[in-house]
Amino acid sequence: MCSFSRLFELSENKMATVAQMSVWGWVEGGEAWKWHRKLWAWEEALVVECSNMLLHIVLQVDSEDSWRWILDPVAGYTVSGAYRVLTLGVPPTMHILATQLWRKDVPVKVSVFAWRLFRNRLPSKTNLFRRGIISFEAQLCVSGCGHQESKSHLFTTCPLFGQLWHLVRNWLSVFSADPSNIQDHFYLFGTSADFAKSRCSLMHLIWFACLWMIWKGRNDRLFNNKETSST
Repeated sequence: MCSFSRLFELSENKMATVAQMSVWGWVEGGEAWKWHRKLWAWEEALVVECSNMLLHIVLQVDSEDSWRWILDPVAGYTVSGAYRVLTLGVPPTMHILATQLWRKDVPVKVSVFAWRLFRNRLPSKTNLFRRGIISFEAQLCVSGCGHQESKSHLFTTCPLFGQLWHLVRNWLSVFSADPSNIQDHFYLFGTSADFAKSRCSLMHLIWFACLWMIWKGRNDRLFNNKETSST
């Protein structure tokens, strides 16, 4: 419900149990999926993603529900295991909640764009190369920095486009590092200054705006030969 709140809002089976949904069929096109209206393309993509997550789940009638520690699904949660995670300084990649992504104050096209970015489904040059659409040599970033245009490079480490985050933080008088992982970057940008929840929401709104500006600047250089500047 939290991860796919958009689908929950549109569903006609809000009161159904997990067992009922399983019996009705939760594969794509199954009877469990009944909607108040025809889905848009990006909502259909959410159904596919949700169905794929449920594809290999088998409900055990005689088994009790239990919690699972995602960092160690075999041994489960232990204090020593949690201590190791904290002291190693390698935080797990956080899951972006649907409520943080599908916001009323963010245009739908920007939310869809961010949703595709988090799942590495944008037509970045490295993704186009993997699909055989462009050559290996054509993967270079449009900024002219000489690096391949992956999602992490374009949006965080590119000397031209990535500089936008530094400028925005200076404007806000907020100082923090820039993780190359997009999900970590999202959370750190919103929480680095220990803001209250409302301020974190505002910071995330600014984050979406910066993300969109970087992508537009990239496309202007690539398709319109326009020189863009982070300033």
